[in-house]
Amino acid sequence: MADTLPILPLSAKVTALRGVGPVYATAFQEAGIETLRDLLWSLPYRYVDRGSVRPIGELDRWHNHATDRDLTTVIGTLKAIRQTTTRMQRMALVEAVVEDGTGSLRLVWFNQAYLTRVLRAGDRVLLFGNLALGRHGLEMRGPSVEVLGRGEEGEEDLWVRRFLPLYRKLGPILGRTRGRMVQDVLRRLHPPQDWLPSDLAKGLPSTMDALIRLHQPLDDSDPGDLEAGTTPGHRRLASEELFAFALGVALRRAGRLKRRGLVVPTSEALREKLRAYLPFHLTGAQRTAFKEIVGDLTSGGVMNRLLQGDVGSGKTLVAFLSMAMVAETGGQAALLAPTEVLARQHALTFQRLLGEESPRLQVLLGAMKAAEKRQAQARIASGEAHYVVGTHALFQESVSFDRLQLVVVDEQHRFGVKQREALKGKGGDPHWLVMSATPIPRSLALAVFGDLDQSVLDELPPGRQPITTRLFDPDDAERAWDLVERQLDAGHQAFVVSPAIDPQDETKVPLRDIQAMEGLLRGRFPGVSIAVVHGRLKTDELTLRMQAFVKGEARLLLATTVIEVGVDVPNASVMVVDHAERFGLSQLHQLRGRVGRGTARSHFLMISGSETERLKALVETQDGFRIAQRDLELRGPGEFFGTRQSGLPQFQVADLVRDRALLAKCREAADRTLAHGLSEAQMAWLRQEQARLRLAEIS
Repeated sequence: MADTLPILPLSAKVTALRGVGPVYATAFQEAGIETLRDLLWSLPYRYVDRGSVRPIGELDRWHNHATDRDLTTVIGTLKAIRQTTTRMQRMALVEAVVEDGTGSLRLVWFNQAYLTRVLRAGDRVLLFGNLALGRHGLEMRGPSVEVLGRGEEGEEDLWVRRFLPLYRKLGPILGRTRGRMVQDVLRRLHPPQDWLPSDLAKGLPSTMDALIRLHQPLDDSDPGDLEAGTTPGHRRLASEELFAFALGVALRRAGRLKRRGLVVPTSEALREKLRAYLPFHLTGAQRTAFKEIVGDLTSGGVMNRLLQGDVGSGKTLVAFLSMAMVAETGGQAALLAPTEVLARQHALTFQRLLGEESPRLQVLLGAMKAAEKRQAQARIASGEAHYVVGTHALFQESVSFDRLQLVVVDEQHRFGVKQREALKGKGGDPHWLVMSATPIPRSLALAVFGDLDQSVLDELPPGRQPITTRLFDPDDAERAWDLVERQLDAGHQAFVVSPAIDPQDETKVPLRDIQAMEGLLRGRFPGVSIAVVHGRLKTDELTLRMQAFVKGEARLLLATTVIEVGVDVPNASVMVVDHAERFGLSQLHQLRGRVGRGTARSHFLMISGSETERLKALVETQDGFRIAQRDLELRGPGEFFGTRQSGLPQFQVADLVRDRALLAKCREAADRTLAHGLSEAQMAWLRQEQARLRLAEIS
């Protein structure tokens, strides 16, 4: 038949399929499915193992060795179907008989009267479910049923197979309807060209075969591999996604390396000036990272570097030295922070480091009064301000720079790509340094910051105190409060972190919100000044309360995670996190970094009655990279940063945790491929993949 011919290319729109009108087209579009490629790469979310198709005449013998959970499948013709009512509960009872030439089998459904309207004698059906012994012998109770056709000849394609692929419902499009559309596409699809390099494709099926195996699994497929996404078909499609991603990153990196950037001059006088700013000797890791940055700034290219390290590893000092290199040679350097609290903290740090030179620093915040803001903008535009620290206010069109040569972005993942590009455009093509306070496992770093060079600070400065970490059951929480009391009595300060602002934030799990916690603390620590901060406060009020704690006017700070970064109070020696199970491991590790900044022994105490095995990772290690890897494995890349990131590639088959070794292989293959040059056809394929995976926003 004509419609069995492979006449549809992968690039064809889903509207080319039978039955896809405006309503279905809209539903597909809202799900991000516009082409046949999108449709086929949206794999089944689960596979039902229906067991092998068995002749009815062999079921008695098979059932003697089967367990209660074993499913089996039979195909036959309905000979009778009727509806009755049970005597006791008065439930609708549908009974039927199916025959296949080797025997007959009784079928029973409870409370499914609609079946008498969709099934009729003579239907050729596929049934799968459990077998049980009833009053009339062996029977199948509540089986799933698919009508293959009327009479002896039916549509025995997908539904006859052992593994039934299940697709998610998309608005009005039922999963069963999606499955039929997929089968229609596979029958009519023009086999796509394979673009994988031979070393990546070795031992894997072709793209077409992979799609068929994943939408029509063979009866001898491994159920575990199907569910885990580790079949050869999965590996083929994952390899294509990761190779397209890696090739795109390699192209952007190659393009960046061709751009010419401003060369920052160096001299002995500059080196002496920078040394004079240093409050202490750099660690070996800091020296290595700064040397790499100096190499970028003096290379004649445009620096794009990720500086990441554990809590307290000294990233801010390395960033300041990088900014000073530019500022002390006539340029301007801007540091972009995601919150005003963090921006103010950086500004205070820079003021201490600059000393008498601090008038050359300018802060620009959205909450500043109009007159202050105009004055700040004038100093930045004139070049009077060599060091600029700000928040999103730096993106405003009214902000212009005189000689912006370096942009430092703290907590890069909290900014959108367009925002970063807006600031980047204010300086022509400035150097770019990205800082991440969250240690990022290498596989995720390659995905989020794939075309950036990377520097890692993997050692702590001398003098940083180890932090004692403990986990308490709620019934044993009084021991945590006793420890807080001892620290307060010793003259120190304390943090208490609550996961929710008010009772409206509560879930089905009983949750103590920040209001209830405030009542507990004021009763438990009478006479202790308490500051309460959370994300619903106005910026001015939030800043005033935070400053009260920084200055020591408040002894105890009760907060949500607004204190995750940017709060530096050396006198704070203890933190209690209530309902610790509500936080990611990396987020808890960041919170832990708020203590241990002074000379006193510090404590990080978690209160939780659940997920204690997960939380023990915090007790067992203070290595942020190990914790981050565990967090990534548990939560996946989409939730790793606490919110879903637009910058993450939208892989449909590849998994950054499971496939991290494959990603490394694909990067190597991409470099080799790029060295030989890309054909127009390869570029066309790459552009399609970049669009499908939404990789254009990866910076």
